[in-house]
Amino acid sequence: MSTLPPLAAIFLTHFDDIKGQSVIFYASLPNLPAETIEHTTLPSGLHALDSDLVLFVHHDLPGAGVFRNRLSVESSRGRKMGTLGVVLASPAVPSDLFSLHDPLSTLFDQLESLESSPFAPSTSTSPSNAVSILAKVWHDHRADSRPGSSDYVKGNGKEVVRGIMQLVDGRASLPIDHPIAWMPSLLGVLGPSIVPVYKAALSGQRIILYSTPPLLPLAAFAWCIWSISLSPPSTPDAEPSKWIGNVGLMDLTELKKRKGGWIATTSDAIYKSHHAAYDMFVDLSSIPLSSSPPHDENTPTTPTPHIFSTYHQPNNVPVPVTYSFSDLPLYKSLLLLTSSPPTVHAGVSKTGGWWLLAFELLERAWKLCIGVCDFAVGRGNVGEQGHLGLDEGEEDARLLDEDDEIISNLGGEQETDEDPEDEAIRRGKLILRQLHHNSYHLHSKLRDTIDARPRGETSRTAPLNQTEVRQLVGSKWPLGGSGGEGQFWKDIARVWGVTVDIEEQDS
Repeated sequence: MSTLPPLAAIFLTHFDDIKGQSVIFYASLPNLPAETIEHTTLPSGLHALDSDLVLFVHHDLPGAGVFRNRLSVESSRGRKMGTLGVVLASPAVPSDLFSLHDPLSTLFDQLESLESSPFAPSTSTSPSNAVSILAKVWHDHRADSRPGSSDYVKGNGKEVVRGIMQLVDGRASLPIDHPIAWMPSLLGVLGPSIVPVYKAALSGQRIILYSTPPLLPLAAFAWCIWSISLSPPSTPDAEPSKWIGNVGLMDLTELKKRKGGWIATTSDAIYKSHHAAYDMFVDLSSIPLSSSPPHDENTPTTPTPHIFSTYHQPNNVPVPVTYSFSDLPLYKSLLLLTSSPPTVHAGVSKTGGWWLLAFELLERAWKLCIGVCDFAVGRGNVGEQGHLGLDEGEEDARLLDEDDEIISNLGGEQETDEDPEDEAIRRGKLILRQLHHNSYHLHSKLRDTIDARPRGETSRTAPLNQTEVRQLVGSKWPLGGSGGEGQFWKDIARVWGVTVDIEEQDS
């Protein structure tokens, strides 16, 4: 059996034709009760599939379960359905969940090979064969049984951010089932609407992705949207959004109370009518979702998804979300990256002929723009060889270093000491890096505006005024006022900790 990582919990849940959802087995570290694990891991609509991977959050820890739906003469409906899953201990991150399909499937195969059903009745004095096997797996893989395990359930979130930044830098070695492989597919599904979704995630909005199962691609799309929502590393006071996996009806009340931004998935259509539970609702039910990301360059045309927003709407009335003309340049740059040859990698020097020559010129022009702007406002410096750069300690400068370019070394030789990178992962990393570059531009522009304020004790943390918002919006300023673009700048200023709301200052 494939090795499982350190576990905070392990479980087996069952759907009975008469009794409904139930827990067959649950074992966990202290202070991690089962609560509604049976509802979380057996969401609506799974009965239509033979198998799926359910991804969720349990007590703020990432969890995954393999769902199976099998024919059975024992059931009155001819079916037996259940989910075998685990909750990972810190410092595990949500992207680790996508690699659990194979080890959990292997363990499920072992349970299904038993003479008795994995869901057979079991008691503490007379445990079933399946429960005995799961108890041993738990004993072998529980996180607190390993040396130095005292901090296994005390994650601080830094591991999550660090992992995303490694992807942006292009230095992470990824398995083929990493969710970044779904990024090109997400771009193909959303089209230009990926830009308003990116802005909503960046500004700390609550986003729900809805579709009927399979749930695996939905969870991967949500992870991709969450990954592009992270603020630049130069914003230490930022409030990052959270990926919270799949939610159901049992989570509705808690979801409405949850503070901060988040990205979730659901297969319960009723969420669409609970307008107070979200700021943006992405309806992908008309899109044919596959259980694996497409790895070919030609993605078939799909229906346009329906996206609604209740953000700052009277009485939370949802309105359709559409992209604007100003969103197209960023979208087209993403398309350019997805059409790049396999020799173009994020953060890796590769050869590629004339195509890369044009790309390198664009990259150098972008660097020069950043360097000149930062130098003009006093944050830049002239290096030893006369190159403009950022002050020492500015983490975003890593994106601009010569040894960390998207492409370089046109006359060099092709690297041969590494295995070829999966095409979907390569393109996904390029898309992620471009959007993080754009976030850096936004933060740099916002910081320039704040730095231009008169000196004072609270002037740097006060909310953006109308003049500043109009300056940031520029030519996109609408005749009737600041509009959505102006609200976006106010939101990211607050989320990134550049400004503080008046209400927060008074509290």
